[in-house]
Formats: sequence, C-alpha cells, structure tokens
Amino acid sequence: MTVFEEKEEEQVAYDENTSCNDEKLFSRRENLCGRTNLQRSVTLLQGVALMVGVMIGSGIFVTPKFVFEKSGSVGLMLIIWAACGLIAVLGALCYCELGTLIQSPGGEYAYIKEAFGEMPAFLVSWGFILITKPASLTIICLTFAYYVCQPFFEDDEDEPIQIIKLVAAVCIVVITAINCLSVQWAAHIQVLFMATKLVAVGIIVAVGAVRVLEGHTDHLEHPFKKTEDNLGKIAQAFYSALWAYDGWNQLSYVTEELENPNQNLPKAVSIAVPLVTLCYVLTNVAYLSVLSPKEILSSNAVAVTMAGEVSSLLVLIMPLFVACSCYGAANGSVFTNGRLVCAAAREGHMPKFLAQIDPSFHTPLRALVFPSIIAVIMLIPGNIDSVLNCFSFVSWLFYGCTMLSLVVLRWQRPNQLRPYKVWIGIPVFMILVSLYLVIAPFLENPRESALALIFVLVGVPVYYLFCFK
Repeated sequence: MTVFEEKEEEQVAYDENTSCNDEKLFSRRENLCGRTNLQRSVTLLQGVALMVGVMIGSGIFVTPKFVFEKSGSVGLMLIIWAACGLIAVLGALCYCELGTLIQSPGGEYAYIKEAFGEMPAFLVSWGFILITKPASLTIICLTFAYYVCQPFFEDDEDEPIQIIKLVAAVCIVVITAINCLSVQWAAHIQVLFMATKLVAVGIIVAVGAVRVLEGHTDHLEHPFKKTEDNLGKIAQAFYSALWAYDGWNQLSYVTEELENPNQNLPKAVSIAVPLVTLCYVLTNVAYLSVLSPKEILSSNAVAVTMAGEVSSLLVLIMPLFVACSCYGAANGSVFTNGRLVCAAAREGHMPKFLAQIDPSFHTPLRALVFPSIIAVIMLIPGNIDSVLNCFSFVSWLFYGCTMLSLVVLRWQRPNQLRPYKVWIGIPVFMILVSLYLVIAPFLENPRESALALIFVLVGVPVYYLFCFK
C-alpha cells in the first residue's frame, strides 16, 4: 500500500468518525457566514402576487399627473403608458433567462457579478441598497401614511407632517417584522393586498367604462394636440410611468425561494406584467372620462380627485384602497430588499453578518432590517422625491448593464443549459432603451444626473479600500 493510499484511508476514517459533529459545526458556520440556502416556499400564485403587489403601489394613483405634464397630450400619454408596459414585459423576459440560468438571490447584482466581475456588482449593491431601494420604500410608506391619515383631517387643514412620518415609520417597522418572522406570512399578505389593489383598480375602470358608454369622451378627442417634441422631457415622462411599473424585475430577487423556477418564473412574468399594463391603460382612460387634463395636472392624488367627482361614498373608500395598495407595495419591497442585501453580504460586498439566515424563521433577518433602518432614517428630512429622481437614471444604467450581461453570458457560456431563452434581439432592444433613458435625461437635467453619478463613482474607492482583499 502506498503512502498516498494510507493517507486516503485515514482521511475516510476520520471523516466517518467526525461527520456527526462536523455536520452541526458546518451548519452553524454556514448560518454565520450567510451560506444557508433559503427554502423554496414561494408558489406561482405568490410570485404573481409579489410582482403585481410591488408594481401596483402608489404610482398609478399619483403619477398620471407627471406623465401628462411631460408628454403634453392625451394620446402620447396613453402611448407612453402602453410602451412602458411593453418595456416591462421585455425586460422581465430577459430577467427570466438570467434568473433560470443563475438561480441566486440578488437580481441585477448576481447577474452583473457573473458577467462583469466583483467591482461592477459592488456598485450595483452600493447604489441600490444604500439609496434607491430605501428611498423607494420611504416614499411608498409616506404615501400610505398620508392616505391613512387623510380621513381624520378637515379638507382645509394642513396635514401634521410629524404624525404622517410617525405612521410611515410604524408601517416600515410592522412590515419588516412580518417579513422577518415568516416568508409565508409575507407571501400571504402579498396575495391579500394584491386582491385589494385589483379591486381598487377595478372600481376605477368600471366607473370609466360606464362614463365612456354614456358618451363622456370629450377629453379623449384630439388626442395628440400639444404633443411634446422634446426628447428629454419625453424621457422624463417615461421615468414617471416606469416608476409606476417599478417591480417588473422583483421576482428575480427571490428565484432561490421560488418553487420550480424554470417554469414558474416565465409564467409569473407572462401573467403579472400584461395584467398590470392592461390595468394601467384602462385606469388612465377612466381618469380622462371624468377629469379634464387641467384637473389632472392640478391634482396630487388623481384617484381621489376622480372619486370626489363621481360619488361621496367613493371619496371615502378610495383613500383606504390606495393605502392598502401602498402597504402591499411596501411589503413586496421589503421582501425583495432583504434578498439583495443577503446576496451582497454573501460575497463580502456588505458586512458578512447581514447574510445570516435565521435558523428558527428561515429568513434573512438582518438583511431585511438593514435597508428598513435606512428607510426610517430617510423619513427625517421627509422630502426625498428629488433624491429618488436623481437616482432613477442610475437604476436604468444598472438595468442596461443587466441586459448587456445577458448578451455577454451568451458569448461566454454558449453551451450552458438555459431552461428559458429569449430572442437575442430583445436584450439588444432593451440596451438601446436603457441608453435613451440614461442619456436623454442627462442632457435635459445634467446637474441631478451628475450628482447621482458622483455618488455611484464614490463606490469605486470604497470597494478597493474595504472589499477588494
């Protein structure tokens, strides 16, 4: 027997004798390092609910004003809403290929890391985790708090901003606690509030259908009158509409937890995004059947303004429906935010302790709490709309890089099995769309875009100082 064979037998005997003890130690070490896999417990229906729940938030009830303001005409406004739905569908299909190819949590972070390496992936986590996603959660919860508090104040009374901020903070804390305690609780809540917001949209669409059948189509005549021809402003109109569609990429963050992702991921996208697109276009037609363009431009909450014109009962229940819609969007946002933080922490791009999977609840508890703490801190100044606008074009820069990563991975790994595959023209088209949505607003408003780019580039020295080794 050779020395090599003797050592091999000794190693086998050692492994057999210590396997039981090492299993516990290894399990504990995996938990501490964040390497424990999340359970596949998210069903197809819950995946659809997650996408619909995140996409239909406060946007469709508030942003039509801004889309109309930047587009200039009813016709172009409706085209932009439909085009944004198409962009969301195509983008989500690209994410389906990436999600079934790379079944890791983290979405854009995981895909860009595979295609371009560590540093670009770090910049994605840097921008998304520290600013964009917490800011989005803060705005959603502030909108929720406003509509919850609205019935308790007189029409001519100024809203007490401190109370609204407090309610928003409580909303963030409660949603985060639910997501920390149970994946299934969070998923069931998402299904419930998906139904609630679809009821709200259904009421608006039904009112609009009745109005159109009664002949109230005056505001839909001459649809392209005063159409905007400034490409920068049109790009900003797309931003406003795409804010309402935000969430089309969210299911890629939970691929690791989705049951049978090779089939359910494309199915969920094919159901959720077209459903939301149809709801949005019909909702805008319903708004125009009741409100004039001038009334839309002067309203900060188009759905409530429309309800006030139709029925005194509707004006009482619509704020409740909008609040439930915002709550569901916030729940989905917290759910996916934690997965991005967990993925980044696993790779050393965030503190390692954030990657720990709680052994009792099987949730990334610390990763869920971290962005929610940032969101609560952002409530202090209260006015973060301009901050989010600054970083909207950065989000599309990352989306464009993600589409490019699909093309790069096709070239790098031509023979790797792809359970789902899109036509190569789709990611190429999405790259061109992303370039337009980055360059046109930059030329229109270079100051805000430059500030956002500076923040992203600050992540480069941070990476080399703290993460490179």
